[in-house]
Amino acid sequence: MKRRVVHQWKDWILEYVDENLYELTHKLSQSVHTVVAKNAMDAENQSRQIMENLKDEHA
Repeated sequence: MKRRVVHQWKDWILEYVDENLYELTHKLSQSVHTVVAKNAMDAENQSRQIMENLKDEHA
């Protein structure tokens, strides 16, 4: 199955990988976070939470 970009932020890309499986990739560091979600909207919400948590850790 072909990967496709679901959403793109300044420093992050959210890609659909397979059924209920998404990957959130940081453009600069290339760190990858796996997101399991029922749809793209849920994946975006979870991704925003991951980004916020990582931002808080590095603040």
